[in-house]
Amino acid sequence: MDVARRNFLAIFISHWVMAVGMAAFIPFIPFFLEDLAMTDPVARKIWSGLIIAAAPFTACLAGPFWGALSDRIGRKIMVLRSLLAITVFVGLMGLVTAPWQFLVLRALQGLFSGFVAAGNTLVSVSTPVERQARVLGLLQTALLMGFALGPLLGGGLGDLVGHRPVFLVTASLAALACGLVWILAREDRRADRAPRDRGRLARSVVRDLLDRVRQPGMRYLLASLVCFRTSLSMMIPVLPIYMVQIGGYDEALKSTMASFLYAAVAVPILLFITAWSRRADRAGPGHTFMVCTLLSGLGFLPYGLAWTAWALIVVRALQGVFLAGIMPSMYAATARLSPAAGRGAAMGLTQSALQFSMALGACLGGVLAAAMSLYLLFVICFLLMTAAAGLARFKWMKEVDV
Repeated sequence: MDVARRNFLAIFISHWVMAVGMAAFIPFIPFFLEDLAMTDPVARKIWSGLIIAAAPFTACLAGPFWGALSDRIGRKIMVLRSLLAITVFVGLMGLVTAPWQFLVLRALQGLFSGFVAAGNTLVSVSTPVERQARVLGLLQTALLMGFALGPLLGGGLGDLVGHRPVFLVTASLAALACGLVWILAREDRRADRAPRDRGRLARSVVRDLLDRVRQPGMRYLLASLVCFRTSLSMMIPVLPIYMVQIGGYDEALKSTMASFLYAAVAVPILLFITAWSRRADRAGPGHTFMVCTLLSGLGFLPYGLAWTAWALIVVRALQGVFLAGIMPSMYAATARLSPAAGRGAAMGLTQSALQFSMALGACLGGVLAAAMSLYLLFVICFLLMTAAAGLARFKWMKEVDV
């Protein structure tokens, strides 16, 4: 088996395993806080939000640094470092006795992890450019499958054996993934690596990040990503409210319907992500990103026309067909915009932009939903997606579609 296939297999399995483990405990965090003697429901809501947001927030801050560091000292070691951090910090979560301890460990988990960007970098530098969108799309598939299975696993184990063992299971999965990457993954220690500057490593890392940010195409790509992800994340706090508003389902099944509403996007993404990835390799990731963001943006407009929750689910599923092409084309564009020696810094910046815009979108969605009509909010989401497509078309598409 050649190096590219070994690396892809190792990262694909580790992405899937880690997505399962990380998604396993997120849904029952409010119930775990109740186990920690937090009886006030308002306090549980506040602490749940803080604990859930802690890891993405610190990952947003640290991600670019870890990515640029991987260009200097190696990509494989960064994957191993992130998986070891998850093993330690998530394992300790099963032993906490107070909410503040849980919050600190979640923040440390985000600060020292970043396995998605590290894994994508390791795979992309060993994959031929004409196959990068397809391969990176398959890695996204692994994450999606894991995030879909994780809550089912965590909920079942939580009801069966309690919440604490789920953290230990997740830590064990991280250790397993770490061992798999250690055995399978291969990296040429001399090729595609930025030269080390002895005694000035931190300065070199900062310079690498600045070099990527100064590149016009990379800046506009990050701006496109923020527009896309913010518009999508604005729906997170809004959709359950809108579902209740339009009705058309059995009130006793409210939680189940909300689950269907979010899963409606995941299924078509899994079905169509490979086809869009292949198109990105053929027609170019920039053009594919532009088409998918534009059509996904148009998908927000029928939200306001949905007359029942079931109709909204159908609209969401149709939108998911086009959302499937955005992430693989975005990662492929990142790879084409960055030299192999600076690929880690570029991937770290894109992952940081993702984390930032996810948090920004969720906050904006809640605030704007309280201040204006939901129909107007859907139009704003459409305009943000259109802005992402426009930036791709006029600012960076020509640099990657060669």
